[in-house]
Amino acid sequence: MKHYIFIASLLSTALLASCSLDESPKSKFNESEAFGNSTLTYVNSVANVYAAIGDGIYGGTDAIHCLQEFTSDEAILPGRQGDWVDGGKWQNFFLHNFASSVNTYNDNWKNIYKIIGLCNSSIDKLTPMISQRPDYKKYVDELRALRAIYYYYAMDLFGQIPLVTSSSQTIRSVKQSNRSEVFKFVTTELAAVIPHLSAEPSQKTGTYYGRITQAVAYMCMAKCAINAPVYTTDATSVSSYKAFVGDDMSKQNKASETLGAHVSTMGAGISITVDGTARNAWQTVVYCVDKLAALGYGLAANYSDNFVMQNQNSNENIFTRPNDDKTYKITDYNLIRSVHYNHASAAGFNGWNGACATVQAMKVMGYNTPNEDPRLRINYWVEREYTQQTGGKTVDDGVGGTLEYRPLAVVVDFNNAADKHDVKCAGARFKKYEYDPTAAAQGQYNNDLVVWRYGDALLMKAEAEYRLGNTSGALTLVNQIRHRAGATALTSVTLNDILNERMIELAWEGVRRQDQIRFCTFTQPTIDRYPNVWHNASAGDFNEDKTGYTCLYPIPYEVLNLNKNLHQNPGYAK
Repeated sequence: MKHYIFIASLLSTALLASCSLDESPKSKFNESEAFGNSTLTYVNSVANVYAAIGDGIYGGTDAIHCLQEFTSDEAILPGRQGDWVDGGKWQNFFLHNFASSVNTYNDNWKNIYKIIGLCNSSIDKLTPMISQRPDYKKYVDELRALRAIYYYYAMDLFGQIPLVTSSSQTIRSVKQSNRSEVFKFVTTELAAVIPHLSAEPSQKTGTYYGRITQAVAYMCMAKCAINAPVYTTDATSVSSYKAFVGDDMSKQNKASETLGAHVSTMGAGISITVDGTARNAWQTVVYCVDKLAALGYGLAANYSDNFVMQNQNSNENIFTRPNDDKTYKITDYNLIRSVHYNHASAAGFNGWNGACATVQAMKVMGYNTPNEDPRLRINYWVEREYTQQTGGKTVDDGVGGTLEYRPLAVVVDFNNAADKHDVKCAGARFKKYEYDPTAAAQGQYNNDLVVWRYGDALLMKAEAEYRLGNTSGALTLVNQIRHRAGATALTSVTLNDILNERMIELAWEGVRRQDQIRFCTFTQPTIDRYPNVWHNASAGDFNEDKTGYTCLYPIPYEVLNLNKNLHQNPGYAK
């Protein structure tokens, strides 16, 4: 053991508790007892990995969700004097000034590779036992699927990453794999284990509650396939992602049919094998979503049912993180981070008065117009509607008047001349999950946190059908989503319509950055951010990226210092 350490410690800078540099794992516990029967083996090789996930995907102060939302055109944490500046960190996220020294990237890298390291360790431990205990293979397959999902996250955020599949790999052998190699690994691993995973629901209370099942794996495969043109592009130069740089400089941030057609052609040329049959990327999406339907998933009768306190009964939610204040205890900071502190106090919890929707999001959702989408006020608190939660009006202590949210007043940073009520109250606030007043601990509510659901899958299928040339099929699927929400049916559909529908339907669900990159709008200016937009002195101006390098985040500085075999993504300082 003196020459080997778990790969998680190499890549995340944190040693796993089960092993150190100078002692054998056997000194920590008795193996014959820990793996003596199926139940103990599950607890010590699989359940411990799930327990380590915590709030790293969704809900944490620096979770993966933050990097998918606060760099998109959907959500912003503006500079509010007296509340949020944080050295310009959040404004720099929104303005696409990504620096490798920021802790958020490092924290996500560490959390991702911690889970990968734990999976590798358990797989290595269980695999030799399978000859004597064939029933342990199901645990290995489940761990392989979970590891593939975490490599999907690493590939999505950082592109070129170390691909490590053994817990005993030496530091000298850790190399960086191209993004396309990681994509191939993820899709091949998922395809290999899907037939052996349980068909039981993951989102419902029972044996497989919160675990990786066939449905979760099919959904991850669909996510890989829909983003395949992006994920099969390797960052060999600063211009590698030029194909995903948008051409709308009008601040309307619309998706281009011309650029979209090129992405569609790219996807048509990518082959992915699932259940023994090779299909192109778009066909793979359609196939996987149809498999989800065959497994019993569909749209809930009511949109909001997916986010109520007892949402473990939803047939729409596919992958959730079980959450409560007694057993699972995952802290969700999204509600806390968003609402005004007096609003929160009146409702019985703490509020940090920060994150909110952008003006762009409000425009897409038709805020305060005859075409306002019914989902807007399910997803966000606007105006004085918070009285539904608090039972009455509260005071904005910034000016002493009645607190009233102002969805169209949000800006990147408020200068000294700004309206004082705007400083504290600008922006529509996060509302999506039913508030749980029974929670004994802040943020540890009884709503399970939704990672993936069938509404997302159906819209991915609509997009895939559109890219395959089946516009009528795409329109039908989009209107299924709209009909469920009580929104007016569309009579025709474009790529931009599908992108807008995804913003409305999936608000604050951690998919927006991915969507924008794929639809070639991530680099475009919007009504909220553009060159020379007012910003705090501690933040940089809007990064008008014309090459596409910001489609990847920088490899964290701490990781590069730890392992000199790794190199920085093009466009970023080494």
